[in-house]
Amino acid sequence: MPSLSAAEVIRLARPIHVGVLASDVVGWTRPVHASLTHLDATMAWLCRAQDATGDGGVSACYSLLRGWDEPYPETTGYIIPTFFDYAAFSGDTRYADRALRMGEWLLSIQLSSGAFQAGYFHGSPDENSPSVFNSGQILLGLTRLYRESHEERYLTSARRAGDWITKEQAEDGAWYGGLSFHGPTTPVRTYYARVAWALMELAAISGEPAYSEAGCRHARWGLAQQQENGWFRNNEFWPGHPPFTHTIAYVMEGLLGVGMHARDQALVDAVLKTATRLMHLFELRGNLAGDFDATWKSKATYRCMTGEAQVSGVWLQLYALTRDVRFLNASMKLNDRLKASQDVRSHVGAIRGGVKGSQPLWGKYHRLAYVNWGAKFLADALMREIPAVAQFGADVPR
Repeated sequence: MPSLSAAEVIRLARPIHVGVLASDVVGWTRPVHASLTHLDATMAWLCRAQDATGDGGVSACYSLLRGWDEPYPETTGYIIPTFFDYAAFSGDTRYADRALRMGEWLLSIQLSSGAFQAGYFHGSPDENSPSVFNSGQILLGLTRLYRESHEERYLTSARRAGDWITKEQAEDGAWYGGLSFHGPTTPVRTYYARVAWALMELAAISGEPAYSEAGCRHARWGLAQQQENGWFRNNEFWPGHPPFTHTIAYVMEGLLGVGMHARDQALVDAVLKTATRLMHLFELRGNLAGDFDATWKSKATYRCMTGEAQVSGVWLQLYALTRDVRFLNASMKLNDRLKASQDVRSHVGAIRGGVKGSQPLWGKYHRLAYVNWGAKFLADALMREIPAVAQFGADVPR
């Protein structure tokens, strides 16, 4: 771990921070409540993360070292659909209003090129750091905003982003330019499949086939990165390091999204191959490591909580498609492990309902922080689990 400043040491030494670290040292788990209880707590935490910025964007994380961080344009973008989904799930329109506030903020920071910046937002748009991936994730929010509001300005903004993304795409379907280097350093990235999915969403609302052609072109490139055992090449953040479950799940989400739009069974089958391998690993070991090498082995001593929530969500999507109850069973077990790491009763709002980057907190993925994208993906998974379990119960003969 990097050396800490005096201010970070003082913040880390706060009693509540010492308490959560101590619970991870001894391996103490939290009580597991009904999924609805955890869902509501997770969404309440995301509201506090939005309120912490004061501008409509969502704070990237609550850090034990720094407190609430700056807003994160990328994840604010893909949190928007989660808020619309929860508004429909709960019947509380205030969550839709919050999604619209996120959209207003994103419109105000779009770059002159149509792209959106990499990294956290530090007060003004960074014209020198346009990012294909971040623009794609925000595109998922813009397309949903248009579907919900039918306001042309969201479609106009989405087209501008989509035009820039497709301009940056290489002939083989990959992206070698417009890469975010605020963390990742690999020269080409398979997890950009989520950008391809965003382009398919844009094609669906705009009727413009160029976007779907670009999305399918990248999906075909991504499909070629899959090994026979289901693992994907070029999927890590840093060369020579195994990919997190987070990026492994990103590929599955992206290819599944493209596959559903394009009705391409080969893409769905590729996701099934990887998801089934992960399910078998989880069944055999009782847990998912934070990262995996090309042989599905891992030296990780931590869990990537964001990746687990995403994997659970993919399993639930596949259950809906295949009715293979093994996916439902695995997702429920994995969600219970996630819920056991979440404190939904803390008197500290920055911790109550938050999702850790790693378990334990000092693990390799976003150390010592509760991250907004982990909360987003857990909320998504729980909103899929709750109705799936209810429907399964209704379908079981009595």
